[in-house]
Amino acid sequence: MKKFFLALLLACTFFCAPARGNDFLEKVALYIPNRLIDALDLFSFSLGVGPAIEARLMGTRFVDVGAGASLFCYKFYKNYNRQYGLGVEEGWYWSFIFVGEERYSMLSSTSLVDKYAEDRAGIPDPTTRTYDFFEGSRDYWAIGGALGFLVDGDLYVHPMEWVDFALGFLTIDIKGDDLVFDDFR
Repeated sequence: MKKFFLALLLACTFFCAPARGNDFLEKVALYIPNRLIDALDLFSFSLGVGPAIEARLMGTRFVDVGAGASLFCYKFYKNYNRQYGLGVEEGWYWSFIFVGEERYSMLSSTSLVDKYAEDRAGIPDPTTRTYDFFEGSRDYWAIGGALGFLVDGDLYVHPMEWVDFALGFLTIDIKGDDLVFDDFR
């Protein structure tokens, strides 16, 4: 255990060399909490009930096969970009490889789940606000699927979050979502 903390201190000293004062202290003090939170970011899931039917397999939004429709579906979310809570969604979509249509909206939600609407035809555009790497409601690069009839669920892994998690061990935060002392004020 002593070797681990010594290695951690040396790694932080090396990779945080330009950091001064509180920056270095933040990296050391919040190292373990940030790694645990980054580990939770590796996947997302939701589970809901309502008049909905859905079947989807997705290897990014570009390679997406499936269809679904929902009049309204009450869901619990542990979603991309740290969205945790409840929401009500409605809409429909179909997609075959990289072509599809979608009219989807989050009707209402708790404060930590983004409300948004997606209305598109054709190929999903990764440059839209919905797919923004830092603040978007959805992950363009997600891999996973969804299945449901009256009870609906989905599970996705997020490849770029895996990169952020791995680099986090070297105190590199490409996502810019690590905790800092100011988050506790």
